[in-house]
Amino acid sequence: MIGVYGANGFIGRYVVRRLVAAGLPVRAVSRRFDAGFAASLAGRADVFEGDLGQQLAMAASLQDVDTVVQLVSSSSPGLKNDHAAADIRENVLPHVEFLQTCIGAGVRRYVFVSSGGTVYGPDAPVPTPEDAATNPISSHGLTKLTVEKYVRMHGHVDGLQHVILRVANPFGPGQLYRKGQGLIPAIFERWQKGAPVRIFGDGEAQRDYVYIDDVIEAIEAAVRLAGAPQLVLNIGSGEARSVNAVIAAIESATGHRFDREYVEARATDVPVACLDIAAARRHLGWAPRTPFDAGIARTVRALDGEDGGG
Repeated sequence: MIGVYGANGFIGRYVVRRLVAAGLPVRAVSRRFDAGFAASLAGRADVFEGDLGQQLAMAASLQDVDTVVQLVSSSSPGLKNDHAAADIRENVLPHVEFLQTCIGAGVRRYVFVSSGGTVYGPDAPVPTPEDAATNPISSHGLTKLTVEKYVRMHGHVDGLQHVILRVANPFGPGQLYRKGQGLIPAIFERWQKGAPVRIFGDGEAQRDYVYIDDVIEAIEAAVRLAGAPQLVLNIGSGEARSVNAVIAAIESATGHRFDREYVEARATDVPVACLDIAAARRHLGWAPRTPFDAGIARTVRALDGEDGGG
């Protein structure tokens, strides 16, 4: 059985639906579930409510689970480094405890969704390969990297199969705006409110954006990968776009012209984040298939009620 942790989140819902549609046995685990989403899984997947920090609940959730897909995170790049101690308490310690519980429960494979935009740091080559130096300048990136290290430690010491996916900036239908996280959902939220968009610095910071369907295909490929992998792989588009270019693309798709509000750049943001995805092509047989503009158009249609997405 495949346990999907963080199943009620943006990526989690897509993962659960994809695996269930493929006929795979799934246990969807989340601190809480949207009633409609939980109802849609009735008779198709196990639904288990529990917090990652509750060790006994997590031990119960792992019964008969062979593969874990770990998506849980309360951290955000937008929080800068203002809550570093809380980041450790909430996004490192529970993950370390959960990993130990997984080992005790006999979990064979661990798929961990990390951050491709924040673990490398400001001096990384562009595009950035997985063997580049990891020097995060944000607490979010540092917590993700720390958990990666523990996953890899258990791989070496306990033989835990693992695929760590350093995902770029995912976007698509169903992505809710959370303050401080996600440029594209933030822009769409401003569009729906008729409000100006807030831009840090001059808007020329560049990021790698990857459509949600492509992310889910990579996660499914990691779950299904033959052998006993112990891999770290970048998942992105392999292309970088500036904030200004993203806003222009959304303006083109919506026909709406945004007022712009420029504010001081954040010291915890790197100027360019663009991933080298050659290793994912090689190991997973995976490549992104959705052009950026097509992904934006699909998201706009979903917001207009024409396409539910996911």
